[in-house]
Amino acid sequence: MDIYGLLFQKLLYPTWETGLRRRPTLLHHRELEQTQWCSLDELLTLQERSLQRLLDHVWNNVPHERSRYARAGVGPGDVRRLDDLQKLPLLTREEAMNHHDARKSVAPPLAAIDKTTSGTTGRPLAFAYDRGSEYWRQAVKIRGYSWAGYRPGDRSFHFWGSPQLGRPPLARRVKASLDRSLRREHYVDCTARSDVALGRVVDEIERVKPKALLCYAQAGAALARYVNRSGRRGWGDLPVIAAAERLFPTDRAALVEAFGPGVFETYGNREVMLIAAECEAHAGLHTSMENLIVELIVRDGDRQRPAEPGEVGEVALTDLHNYGAPFVRYLTGDLAVEHPHERCACGRWLKRLKGVEGRATDTLRDAEGRPVSGLFFNVLFAYLTDQVREFQVVQRKDSAIELRIVPTAGFDDALVDAIKQHAARFLPGIEIRAQLLSELVPDGNGKLRVVVVET
Repeated sequence: MDIYGLLFQKLLYPTWETGLRRRPTLLHHRELEQTQWCSLDELLTLQERSLQRLLDHVWNNVPHERSRYARAGVGPGDVRRLDDLQKLPLLTREEAMNHHDARKSVAPPLAAIDKTTSGTTGRPLAFAYDRGSEYWRQAVKIRGYSWAGYRPGDRSFHFWGSPQLGRPPLARRVKASLDRSLRREHYVDCTARSDVALGRVVDEIERVKPKALLCYAQAGAALARYVNRSGRRGWGDLPVIAAAERLFPTDRAALVEAFGPGVFETYGNREVMLIAAECEAHAGLHTSMENLIVELIVRDGDRQRPAEPGEVGEVALTDLHNYGAPFVRYLTGDLAVEHPHERCACGRWLKRLKGVEGRATDTLRDAEGRPVSGLFFNVLFAYLTDQVREFQVVQRKDSAIELRIVPTAGFDDALVDAIKQHAARFLPGIEIRAQLLSELVPDGNGKLRVVVVET
């Protein structure tokens, strides 16, 4: 570690965060550094205690949630153990959206931070949380990113989205610039992904000489493919932390070739921040058990059950430290697969996700309304990387499929008909149209959804 990084971690950051601002972020982090080595039984006990404290607060201070539970026939004494959590009704995104203010606590700790999601599902969600929850979120992020070898104060390159419309006030810009300078965080907007734009990004990486690259998964993959085909890798192994989007096997392979073997996938959302992160063993993503309860649920009408290890389930989150506007059994809209409950090769017992399969809304439909996984196209195009640089699948409201393809120099026009014929076998009765584009344009947040289903 360089001298400044050591100075930041040992003196500057603790003096600011703990001494001057009186925030418990680093205290929580020290606790997390210890609990990550606890046994599974010890971790489950920690979760159970945190759940009891949270629900006691909800019963007493969040009237809207209390009334929801009462309608479901659940009273204050009915949920005392983790298994009892299944008695509570699921909180859908629509419910959270329609009752934003009503879901807030009427007694301290009060909601103090208001945010919205990026709206990749078509409708942004407004939500809130208290400051105590913010400190836990930051501590969890520090720990999760440290598994990739990255710590606050390390020189880092963030190939990230730029969600803000217009210029923030001058005071906020100055504060953000100063904070990033002290932390040595260099941000570059990942929205533009032409070869010219990606070439400039490589120039910046060479100038900054970061210790770690943090990126949106698909943006990082696009950058890696440019580096590989242009032969512009001029650095040694550089840890990569991929976030915000799913990291597919072909993306990981491209990142490994461009930046080395230290590729770490993370999974999170705006509502709770870091949900799970990959450790040095690269064998699934450890969930943030001390901060969240992550359930994977299989629903069949009004019935529900926990997903079995290896089975795809809907992700439901309980944020154990958000008392201001609690998320209890909140359905994120994501699909994931749970890893068998066993000790990881890294030595941690923190539960793991085997993989995040995408959003529930990423499921395509054939002419009869039967579901077809959008991952079908990921598998198909994984074998066409010599002819297709990038792709996106959009199912329109009229059910037609629009394939957006960025071809390579070796693209054969006959491939379009072959793709259509192959896809028609899995999507009978659906019109499939193809567009050849020079580049794909991410949304305003810098994210590029591979599969989009219009609603």
